Amino acid sequence: MKLNLHRLWVFEQVVACGGFSAAARKLYMSQPSVSQHVHKLEVSLRTTLIDRSGPRLRLTAQGEVLLQYAQQISSLAQEVAAAIDQVSGAPSGRLMVGSTSTYSSYLLLPVFGRFAELFPGVERQLRTGNTTEILRQLADGEVRLAVLPGYQGGASPHHRMEPILEEQLLLVAPPGHPLAGRAVTPADLAQQRFLFREEGSATRRAQGDALALWGLPPSRCPGVTGNETLKQAVIADLGIAVMPRRCVAQELRDGHLALLSPDPALPACTIVLATSRETALSPAEQEFARLLRTANDA
Repeated sequence: MKLNLHRLWVFEQVVACGGFSAAARKLYMSQPSVSQHVHKLEVSLRTTLIDRSGPRLRLTAQGEVLLQYAQQISSLAQEVAAAIDQVSGAPSGRLMVGSTSTYSSYLLLPVFGRFAELFPGVERQLRTGNTTEILRQLADGEVRLAVLPGYQGGASPHHRMEPILEEQLLLVAPPGHPLAGRAVTPADLAQQRFLFREEGSATRRAQGDALALWGLPPSRCPGVTGNETLKQAVIADLGIAVMPRRCVAQELRDGHLALLSPDPALPACTIVLATSRETALSPAEQEFARLLRTANDA
């Protein structure tokens, strides 16, 4: 049996993308070509890897086993590239970063843009998910760096957590709100309608902490998905909300939102750079981390 590593990688991409068509678009290949790679891999292994009988992609038991090894091989290949980069000192290869939707949109995309200007030869990939998903991807080697809110329940035996930035939380309201421009007490806030992100989001946890700080009861509101939707709901005068500064800075400057000044004030949230304790960072990853550490200066 001869195991073709390229076909193995194509198989992994088919699973990650959820189908042959999506993988073909990602890989800039034709769908028949992707299917042929997987078929030849099945022939070489003398087994069926993918159950093609249904509308959705499903792996056979043999396919599940192979996927585990394929991911380990991919992770090892990245370590090899990183080790060679360490010797040469030249940023190259792939940069794979994971983060929550808040930090992906308002922090990482500008840093990715700057990194692309400095190191155009490095392939870049940004994955977005909740904190639990991103930490799993980091443990599995699907991402090599993760930018996350800094409350991970203490030290981790598998991850390094380096504080890199402080994110100020703000209480925002629609323009002309009667509480704008003066000190706001918890009694004032008790009369307000608060808007929230969806359960499981890092911002939602911060919003819950804010209510506790002001002695207000926890919310069981289902919330809205995404910071953009939440921000537009505040602008539309549907309520007030606690949001990260980066999400609302432009709207505050343009007068589309008003800033409230609660007492006690909201604390800053620490943003951490999470990496695996088991692998060293490549030169490209070190350069990206350096840009992140100076992002507050931009």
